[in-house]
Amino acid sequence: MIINFITSNHGKIASLRKHLAAYNLNDIIVNAMNLNIIEPQSDTVAEVSLSKAKQAFDILRAPVLVEDGGLSIEALNGFPGVYSKYINTTIGADGIIKLMVGEKNRRANYISTATFIDENGIPNQFHRQGGGQVLITESVSKTNNPDAWSDMWKISFNEKIGKIMSEMTAEEFALTSQDSKSPVKLFVEWLSKNYPKL
Repeated sequence: MIINFITSNHGKIASLRKHLAAYNLNDIIVNAMNLNIIEPQSDTVAEVSLSKAKQAFDILRAPVLVEDGGLSIEALNGFPGVYSKYINTTIGADGIIKLMVGEKNRRANYISTATFIDENGIPNQFHRQGGGQVLITESVSKTNNPDAWSDMWKISFNEKIGKIMSEMTAEEFALTSQDSKSPVKLFVEWLSKNYPKL
């Protein structure tokens, strides 16, 4: 089986491959690609993920996976949320820090949804269950993490580990993932029960 993962984000690709290996789904091929699809203006990451997955399926007519997410900051009423990718490429982590000057509430949450559409065009969605809670730091870390999904990791402090996400090791990420279920992990769990019937 080939899964067309619609992303160029190396962190997302590595995460999917790691979860597939953990479930011994080694014969599934991950075909990561970019497609010219429209990013819809929606209020939720679930709507964005579903729209992009449907567009990708219409182009490829083959199984596709889209994972969309964002950083939801309490003091900013959930901003940037669905606009996180745009914010990451415009004002960046430095801009978020500036928006947070003087804010005492530094709590934020990573929200995400993975949408898989099978070869028959039937969609299944998987939403983050647990985990994802961070505190926004007061400065931007200079540490780059090869598995980072965005520069927002440089301003996201994980209280359980006691480190900024961009400074965490793979082992430390494994510790945090034990009490959370990312959408990609939930997708792979579902796939392990349904493959090779798909």
